[in-house]
Amino acid sequence: MSEFSKILSKRGIEVISEVKFENTDLEISFLNKFDVILEKGIEIEFLNQDLVNIFMAVEMSEKNIDYLNKTNWSDLREHFENHTKDKRAERIYNDFLDYLKKEIGLVSKLDSDIYVKKDNFNTNLDTVEKAKKFGLDIEFDYVEPPKKITVNDFTLFFNRRLEYFTKLLRGRSTIDLDTVMRISQLKDLFESNTEVTIIGLISDITETKNGHYMISIEDKSGEIKCFVNKDKKQMISQIQNFCLDEGIGVRGKIGKDIIWTDEFIIPSPPNNMDLRSTDREEYVVNISDIHFGAKVFVDDAFQRFLDFINGRTANEKLNRIAKKVKYIVVAGDIIEGIGIYPNQGKDARILSTELQYHEAARWLSKIPQDKCIIMIPGNHDTDRLSEPQPKLPYEKAYALYNMPNVINLSNPSIVRLFSDDPCGGLRFYIYHGGSFFYYGDKIQRLREKGGMKVPNEIVKFLLEKRHLAPSHGSTLYIPDNQKDPLVIEKMPDFFITGHTHKMDVTNYKGCTIVSCGCWVEMSDYQEKMGMFPDIGKCVLINTKTRKPNILNFYQGDNKVVKRDSAE
Repeated sequence: MSEFSKILSKRGIEVISEVKFENTDLEISFLNKFDVILEKGIEIEFLNQDLVNIFMAVEMSEKNIDYLNKTNWSDLREHFENHTKDKRAERIYNDFLDYLKKEIGLVSKLDSDIYVKKDNFNTNLDTVEKAKKFGLDIEFDYVEPPKKITVNDFTLFFNRRLEYFTKLLRGRSTIDLDTVMRISQLKDLFESNTEVTIIGLISDITETKNGHYMISIEDKSGEIKCFVNKDKKQMISQIQNFCLDEGIGVRGKIGKDIIWTDEFIIPSPPNNMDLRSTDREEYVVNISDIHFGAKVFVDDAFQRFLDFINGRTANEKLNRIAKKVKYIVVAGDIIEGIGIYPNQGKDARILSTELQYHEAARWLSKIPQDKCIIMIPGNHDTDRLSEPQPKLPYEKAYALYNMPNVINLSNPSIVRLFSDDPCGGLRFYIYHGGSFFYYGDKIQRLREKGGMKVPNEIVKFLLEKRHLAPSHGSTLYIPDNQKDPLVIEKMPDFFITGHTHKMDVTNYKGCTIVSCGCWVEMSDYQEKMGMFPDIGKCVLINTKTRKPNILNFYQGDNKVVKRDSAE
């Protein structure tokens, strides 16, 4: 053991590679400076030549000390010990060092422009300009300014929802517009046995002791009970899929303060919708729940993904496909976040949301700039949990905004991609999935199918309801008195989601539902929640054939989903 190693060993520091100094004075200077570093509470237990060079050069400013305190040194050591295994591992280690150098100001400003917060940055203008640059039309991006919420806002919110469902259901050929009445108009017909049709929101569902059902329906003018006999098996089956606050039509005969129900009219999309496609062969990559900054983030799998997107694999077919990838959709949970659940700090590699977004930019900046990255926030991102969630806050995520090929949108958002294609473009509905846990648990049919293990069944359910969160309380939301931003007005060509960490691809009534997996291994918290993740995969979609392929970049023990390829 060298004298240098012996000195540091007494300080509890292990020298894990040979360290050289040009002269004794530099060695003494380093030891003195390193003592200051340790006194600042920076918990590092090893050194190598790379770190010696960095610590020799770093300015001991308050900002740098704060960053060094938030660096996960054990991860860096693990990367160093593995970096000679292959070129990929070496690249990951060097990327970590480059990121460290950028954060503490050891590279030129030219190399770190994306990490500079700009004054008066206009996030909405940034979105518009980049959308034009990459040829996509933004059909919905929630940009309403925050304001004080009143009780009246909630009333108007539900009124707007009722207006939406009324318009939707009135367009059905099964409804005779002449028979649609407001609930207040029914009083004149009580006990006449007249056939009537109403449209409203479900306010209550009750099963009687004899097995019959009573459904309470309300509109802006009042409320009425609708009786369903237990012998009407098809209607009972429909009721078991109903949820509170959803909009439906009811047809039946009027009694006294009651409708003897003969039929429910629901807003489900038509069954004969075709899968629309582009004339040109184009590709879209879909991922979600990357959780940059988490200890269990799978660096090597994401590096393999980057190798694919850069056309650097051993598979020439994949390399050719990579050149045709135009868009990459990221459906939320870009970072791990802080304080999302109890003791989350134990699961975070980087203990700062701002630096977690820096980490995200460090990785995502390796994607070629001719490929557009479209991202929305999730529940782990530093934004409000209430939906719709505005796009990521610039104050924290400025490194992502400063990237020339990243478009930040709200959760949910709707974009039309390939708008210059002869088909007119394909509509992508992007939603992180905040309401999924509620319906996976509350709806018996979904629960029996597996609940959160089958997120695409939940999406089908919501597409039938034409709403992302039809029941009050299924997700936190901010009421908009002008419209209900969570309604699904038109069926999309693609519905891209995440949140559950489960991967699945399903075609349903002209819509391809893509539930993305994740890029983190199971944490203790996920294990307690029973969330067994599908890790390190992306869904690659050929928009000409509408054929999806699941590409697997993870080499760990992940046997839940069949590992497919693009072959």
